[in-house]
Amino acid sequence: MAVGAHPDDIEFGCGGTLINHKDNGDKVIYVCMTDTQSVDKTTGKIIRSHEQLKKETQCAAEVLGVDEVYYLSFQDLNVPFNLESVSELEKIIKFYEIDTIYTHWSGDSNQDHIATFKTTMAAARYVPNVYCYEQIPIPRHTDNPMRINSYRDITNSFDDKIKAAECHKSQFEKYKKVGLDVTENLTTLAKFRGIQSNCHFAEGFQVIKQVSK
Repeated sequence: MAVGAHPDDIEFGCGGTLINHKDNGDKVIYVCMTDTQSVDKTTGKIIRSHEQLKKETQCAAEVLGVDEVYYLSFQDLNVPFNLESVSELEKIIKFYEIDTIYTHWSGDSNQDHIATFKTTMAAARYVPNVYCYEQIPIPRHTDNPMRINSYRDITNSFDDKIKAAECHKSQFEKYKKVGLDVTENLTTLAKFRGIQSNCHFAEGFQVIKQVSK
């Protein structure tokens, strides 16, 4: 299972790894914590409409080949960490008997991402394998750097990871307006993680817990 605060977080963070899971015959569940339009709170402009959210996510899900897509009922920029968010996510975890989860990391500077991490940690307390993925490489800093200690070779799935990410046209346009090329940045990060792990392209993760049999 992959859990993201918003549509696109999962594709950017662990899209290649999810494709690898599907290639290995695993069932993959995609969970987005929000199901609302995205609005710039400083300008009031709509960044991504609800219609775009569904269309872009469905496009990405088809490229990734995920088995099910869930949207929880929380609002963009207001994802909570509370009994409701934990319970809703835990229902899905229990229904599918999830044994591996990918989600945001605790040191992120986005409030929705932090709440999603906390919610996932509570809901996934009995899940043996939990990993945190990296966020899209943009100018977003934190005083608590992510500790990458696990790598997944995504050389064979990288092209489809990019195709899935590029389904989120609204986000690519948002970042383009401030001079950021998302495809280039995702490629640079994957190459860097690949250099570290001695493969062409890789995704890096911080292990929260990992149980070997």
